[in-house]
Amino acid sequence: MYQNEFEHAIERTKSFNLDFPEVNYRTDTLLSDEKMAVFPNILRDNVGEININDLVAQCLFIHHKLRGPISRIFSSSCYFTIGHVETNDRLMFHQSEDNLKDILQNGIKGNTSDIHAWLTLPTMEILDFSLPTSYAILNNLQEGRGAIIATHPDTLKQGMKYHPMLIGDDFLKKSGGLVEFN
Repeated sequence: MYQNEFEHAIERTKSFNLDFPEVNYRTDTLLSDEKMAVFPNILRDNVGEININDLVAQCLFIHHKLRGPISRIFSSSCYFTIGHVETNDRLMFHQSEDNLKDILQNGIKGNTSDIHAWLTLPTMEILDFSLPTSYAILNNLQEGRGAIIATHPDTLKQGMKYHPMLIGDDFLKKSGGLVEFN
């Protein structure tokens, strides 16, 4: 279950001596059609006018910029989450605990596309504004371009699973991942 992995990610974040947000879990559902209808405007207002190709490999930037606005939409905390995604075919953006420790110690070098981030609500619902588009473009598919994943990850189909590894943006600050966002 996603919440169990999320709780382990908090413990891992603590063990890395990183700052992490206080999490107040909720059992209700925050995602609704009404709330999600404003996502395109939130993306435009906080990230700028971007085309679909601009979304590729920009998950760190996009989700870091959207954490505050998404929190305001839901009047609730929203947690920047670093981890990897599993499908029936493969692991995407997989980083082991040792890999993450190495990045933390030595900094992010070159392309950060091997690290994935998304937002987690206190209901454990997730928002991923970049993966469907990145996947579609990198695999030359039409389906998925401009799409987002907004659901509880335990309900995802086709073997897709989100695996949180670290919670909060302190990892990015201390590894140099936010330098390019200033």
